[in-house]
Amino acid sequence: ADRLLLNSGGINMGAVGSGGKKSSTAKLTSVSDAAYSSFTKSVKKAMKRSVVKGVERSGTGRAENMNEKTRGGAMDGNVRLLITRAINNGLIRHCNGVVKEGKEAIVYHAEASNDLNDSSSVNNVNGDFDVAVKVFKRIQEFKGRGEYMDNDPRYHGKKFRNAAKREQVELWAEKEYRNLIRASRGGVPVPLPIMHKENVLFMRFLGENGWPAPQLRELDIKRGSKKWTVLYCQTCMAIRRLYHCARLVHADISEYNVLVCPMSQVFDDRQDDNGSEELQIVLIDFGQAVERNHPSAMKYLRRDLSLIRSFFSKQYITTLTDEECEEFIVKEPVVEDGLTEDEEEICASTDDLSEKVNNELVSKEGVTEWRHDIKGWDVEKDLAWLEERLAHLKKSDRI
Repeated sequence: ADRLLLNSGGINMGAVGSGGKKSSTAKLTSVSDAAYSSFTKSVKKAMKRSVVKGVERSGTGRAENMNEKTRGGAMDGNVRLLITRAINNGLIRHCNGVVKEGKEAIVYHAEASNDLNDSSSVNNVNGDFDVAVKVFKRIQEFKGRGEYMDNDPRYHGKKFRNAAKREQVELWAEKEYRNLIRASRGGVPVPLPIMHKENVLFMRFLGENGWPAPQLRELDIKRGSKKWTVLYCQTCMAIRRLYHCARLVHADISEYNVLVCPMSQVFDDRQDDNGSEELQIVLIDFGQAVERNHPSAMKYLRRDLSLIRSFFSKQYITTLTDEECEEFIVKEPVVEDGLTEDEEEICASTDDLSEKVNNELVSKEGVTEWRHDIKGWDVEKDLAWLEERLAHLKKSDRI
C-alpha cells in the first residue's frame, strides 16, 4: 500500500510501491497508516481552528449561515425538529445561524414569518421584527443552579438537583420564559418573549440586519460622557421597576447582561413620543431571576447593584453608593390619596404569592394587571430624584 514518506526537509508525497522501489531519490522514511491518519486529523483540526465561520464562540457578530453539526450540545436533532415545527407553524421563516454563544446557551437569528400573530404568544406581537432563538445547552453547569429554583413558589416541591439532566435544562428555560413574561408585562425593558418549548426560547431579536445589539461593555463611549450617566439612570430605573412591578430580582445583572438598542425595539408604543433613535438599556438572561420574597433575594440584589456600580464607576461618572442605591430600589411608591380596601388587600397578598397565582401568570393575561398598575408609581418623579441626587453628589465631589 502507498504510504506517506518523510525526509529531513519536510513532507514528501512520494510512495513506496509493491516492489519496494522508492519514487524519489531523496532519503525517505515510511510512516505507518495509523500515524498518517493521526497526522491528517491534526492538520484538519488546526485548519478548523484557523478558519472562523461567522462569529467566534465567545464573540459577537452577524448571523452566520449554519447548516452543520451540533454546537456545544445545543443544536441536536430534537432542537432542529422544534425549529422546523416553528417554521411550519408560521412563527419564523427560517433560522440563519449563531449570533451569540455563552456557557449555558446559544442564540440564533431567525426571520419572523408574516403569519406571526397574537395566537403565537401571550403578548401582542406581530411579524415586523426578527426573532432570537435561544437554545439552552444540555450541559452539567445547570446542576449548581438549584439555589435559584428550590425556593421559588412556582416550582414548589420540585428539587432541582434531583431532576434529570434534561429536565433541569427545560425547567431553566421555562423559568426564564416566565420571568420574561412578568418583566415585559411590568413595563421592564426586556426582549419580548414569544414562545417556549422544551429547551428552546423564542423572543424578539434586538439588533439590526442580523447584528445583535451591543452589550453595555461593548459601547465605544468616551469615559466621563453624560451618556454613561443616562445609561446608569436607565439601569437603576429598570432594576427598580423589575423589583416593584414584576416583583423580581434579576440576580445576575452586570455589563454582560445589559444590552443597548433603539427604544423602538423595546417599546413599540413609545417610539412616537421618544423617537426611535433614542437608546435604551435592555435587561437579558432571566433564568436565575427570583421573586423578591425569595430568602436570598436581597443578597442577590446587593450583588447586582455592586457590579453595576463597579462598572459605571470605571467610566468616570458619579454613582450612588451601594447602600443608597439599594434604598432607592426598594423604596415603596408614595401613595398620596390612600388605597381602597380592594387595593389594600391586593398589596397585602403580593408579599405571599400562592403557587396558583404564579401558574396563572403564563396562561391568564388579566392576572398580571395589578403587577404594574401600582398606586403611586411615578417614573418621572423617581427619575428626577435620581438625576438630582447624582448632580448633588457630583457637585460635592468637586468641592
